Amino acid sequence: METFKILVPEALGDEGLKILKEAPDVELDVKSGLSKQELHKILGGYDAVITRSGTKLDKEAIEHGPKLKVIARAGVGVDNVDLQEASRRGIVVINAPTGNTLAAAEQTIALMLALVRKTPQSFFSLKAGEWDRKRFTGRQLNGKKAFVIGMGRIGMQVALRCRALGMEVLGFDPYVSDKKMADAGVMKVTDLAGALSLADVTTVHVPITKETHCVIDEKMIRAMKPGSYLVNCARGGIVDEAACALALKEGHLAGAAFDVFTQEPPSADNPLFDDEIGDKVVLTPHLGAMTVEAQTEVARIAVTNLLAALRGAPYEHAVNLPFMEQQLSDLQRNYLRLARKMGMLAGRLTENGGPPDRCRVMLRGEALADDDHLPGGTMRPFSIAVIKGLLEVALGPEINYMVAPILAQERGISVEEGTGESRAYRNLIEVEVASQNATATLTGTITEEGRQHIVKMNDYWVDFVPHGNLLIFQNHDRPGVIGKIGKLLGDSSVNIANFNLGRKESSGLALAVMQIDGPVSDELLAQMEKDGDMLWATTVKLNGETVK
Repeated sequence: METFKILVPEALGDEGLKILKEAPDVELDVKSGLSKQELHKILGGYDAVITRSGTKLDKEAIEHGPKLKVIARAGVGVDNVDLQEASRRGIVVINAPTGNTLAAAEQTIALMLALVRKTPQSFFSLKAGEWDRKRFTGRQLNGKKAFVIGMGRIGMQVALRCRALGMEVLGFDPYVSDKKMADAGVMKVTDLAGALSLADVTTVHVPITKETHCVIDEKMIRAMKPGSYLVNCARGGIVDEAACALALKEGHLAGAAFDVFTQEPPSADNPLFDDEIGDKVVLTPHLGAMTVEAQTEVARIAVTNLLAALRGAPYEHAVNLPFMEQQLSDLQRNYLRLARKMGMLAGRLTENGGPPDRCRVMLRGEALADDDHLPGGTMRPFSIAVIKGLLEVALGPEINYMVAPILAQERGISVEEGTGESRAYRNLIEVEVASQNATATLTGTITEEGRQHIVKMNDYWVDFVPHGNLLIFQNHDRPGVIGKIGKLLGDSSVNIANFNLGRKESSGLALAVMQIDGPVSDELLAQMEKDGDMLWATTVKLNGETVK
């Protein structure tokens, strides 16, 4: 039995530790309080690390862990992990996004209620011996408009609870469908500033990215309805804290609640700590996930998926995988394999024209345009599979789905993706790859029997199964050409298993695809190009993971 060595450098819920200690294939080390240097020194001996937010696994740390296969985070955010470096090294990064969903949603509602009813301020006033009821006159949430920015798991639960309080809920999230929001009783909005101007209470529930950093900046705060409230239980840095504090001082905002801060713990000079706005703010030390139930659940989820990933079993919540293959239907997985082959074919067809610089993928049909497997606005799995196949031509089969988009960007390959309806076929993938001096186009589908077919190549209608050893060539469309090629193959003991020829009107050329039982040597290929009246010829091997 293979044994996995796992490091736990931070406090982890008892349920997670219990699972790890009882696993027969785990050698567990719990070492809290490691310095950066101490962590780097020992990382090389571990297959996996399970952290919370206090252990920084940046590029430098990851370089010290050449054996690392999995990094698990017992929580939602993975700000402390260099995802790009992990992806480049094929390390799966897992989090536990569902474990604290309810805890974070309830914390949001708790802060919202505490804010509008001035609960903490009235407590300290009472404790100081005061009885000033008028000073703490609050507002009701019933009948007010709540604006939820980010309608993921937590945002959706917050929206449902706002509705239970009698609030009208607006939602902003370009990656969530109108139908999903409507089913939750939420009105989808696309104008962020416009919705801010209408909302009585705004709450944010998005991850911190380049796009969301300071998304609620001074300009957006100015767009907010005068006398409204702002709540941030998501991530520090999403709201401009200085701009928020200024709006509170000036009376533009009635109040703000923060559970997260740009710097944690926040410094004493954080503008939200200004005594002048003390009656208008509710601040807590990142307690969103700090419930007994949530800590138990995130530890269980993180550990369970970490072990599954190490063991090669199905797992969930890999944040640097662009999609989870096991969540796709059988038909979608078949299209995934077809898409990869189409990328390989396109790469091979354009290979002599220089490195690819543009890839366009058009997905037609319901099975391919499904948004359920589209996390965070990334490309669909099938487009990523095309890129993986395209890069395999030059870089080999070790290219994985997580690193393929990164490598494409680094190599200057622009990738375009589109979706649409399919008329001739139920579902269809169209691929166009261009290099400086060559362009290849392919159209592929899967039949009702589940067979993969390429039905069009470089504007020639063909119909072949992309499998095995393929000989692809373009030739002058005249008698005797195919016979010459067949004889050359026969003389070299290469059997033709299948043959497909594509022709088009107003052209004296044809495109042919032969499925052959064995490889073709470079010498034989050169001889066929010369004696077979070909313009060009290439071979591709598609039954395995390599291009020949």
